[in-house]
Amino acid sequence: MQNNIFRPNSFDEFIGNTNIIDVLKVYLFSAKKKKINLDHILLYGPPGVGKTSLAHIIAKEMNTRILTITASNLEKNTDLINVLSSVEKGSVLFIDEIHRLPKEIEEVLYSVLEDFKISINFKNQENTKVLELDVEPFTLIGATTLLGNISQPLRERFGITLKLDSYNIDEIKMILRINANKLDLVIEDNALLEIAKRSRNIPRVGIQLLKRVDDFYVFHKKKKVDIKFVKMVFDKIEIDEIGLTADDYNFIKVLYEKYENKPVSLKSIAIFMNENIKNLEEIVEPYLVSIGFVERTKQGRRLTFNGRQFYRDFIEKKPKINN
Repeated sequence: MQNNIFRPNSFDEFIGNTNIIDVLKVYLFSAKKKKINLDHILLYGPPGVGKTSLAHIIAKEMNTRILTITASNLEKNTDLINVLSSVEKGSVLFIDEIHRLPKEIEEVLYSVLEDFKISINFKNQENTKVLELDVEPFTLIGATTLLGNISQPLRERFGITLKLDSYNIDEIKMILRINANKLDLVIEDNALLEIAKRSRNIPRVGIQLLKRVDDFYVFHKKKKVDIKFVKMVFDKIEIDEIGLTADDYNFIKVLYEKYENKPVSLKSIAIFMNENIKNLEEIVEPYLVSIGFVERTKQGRRLTFNGRQFYRDFIEKKPKINN
């Protein structure tokens, strides 16, 4: 089963962030009415809230092709030129993690986004030559989890900037119900709620958890999934009632035990956890901050009062999660 079956195919299927969908419909209608290109769009927000899905829906609503690429795959100017040579008139170019673009490529994009021209300087010992190439007009959709890491000149080239927020439990539950039907998973309503509560308010996380429940459903040859079965699954895969994983517990443990709650850098935490700093920065830390367990200070990260209380009340009672 392909992961893309879980993507919404239209604005009507896209649940959550209702105001963003409403304004996008206006922008699309206006562009079609005027027979002009849709302005370049910058989407930002936490991982898994639907930025990629929304880009595909926009392309579908525009009745055009979409070319997708991750910014880390663009290492030099020739990479960008190769991509832009494949862009068709009126199509969508989607660049994920656009905050990771190298500076030299970012600078080339300035003229591309404004005038649809590639302008590159080639220097040798004698002089500097400027290469200019025309590009078919297109709409760039950039997605990022770290808006502040995008330079102001690049941000200013986007006519539309939209923030996608996290979802509430009811919205996650609706998304899970839709995708349970796609999986042919027979599941009770309160069991869906248990999954939604562990989703960290992120649709992608909720869908991943739903798929794990489905795996156990198939393995155990169940006819229906109830709340008791769901709780058994999450006990097995070690995800607690609010969606905390072993990595989350260990993050809290390092702050509490190793540093006695003194502010510490994310790099130091990653070393103690033997974990990739990017995973901590983009997956673990944001949720712990959002639920009020961790705070970012100028000196570093530390536990809040609630985080310390959580450690005392729960971590010491769950040694199996905290190896």
